[in-house]
Amino acid sequence: MVNLRMTVTAIVIAPALFLPGPSAAQGGTRADAAFANADLDNDDRVSRSEYVAARSRNFEKLDRNGDGTVSQADFPRAARRPALKAKLDAMISESDTNGDGSVSRPELAAAPTPAFDRADTNGDGFVDKDELAALRASRTR
Repeated sequence: MVNLRMTVTAIVIAPALFLPGPSAAQGGTRADAAFANADLDNDDRVSRSEYVAARSRNFEKLDRNGDGTVSQADFPRAARRPALKAKLDAMISESDTNGDGSVSRPELAAAPTPAFDRADTNGDGFVDKDELAALRASRTR
């Protein structure tokens, strides 16, 4: 159950900055690895466009059944956990512009970026490592 909770949390809270990447094996945290993977220009900060691009690159990980959309069908165990199902439903409805109950790749690319917005505390359009650390610290309190 913990893996399912972590998966849904990763999808709902921050689909790009908090998904694990290859450098996680090099001693950093999952967030550090995902940050590095999202920071395409290696300037030690992630722009909104880099965040959206990283989120889009993770589409296949979210579309577990390979039908070209992200929906409840990709997370059948979440249906047995009302709180997780509610979070997944909220994420889908936030991004589902045509109301079909699923999120296509174009819908995900155009979806709002609330996690990025929460992390960008100074409002400059970038998330740096200090802002990411502050967001992570606030989630552990």
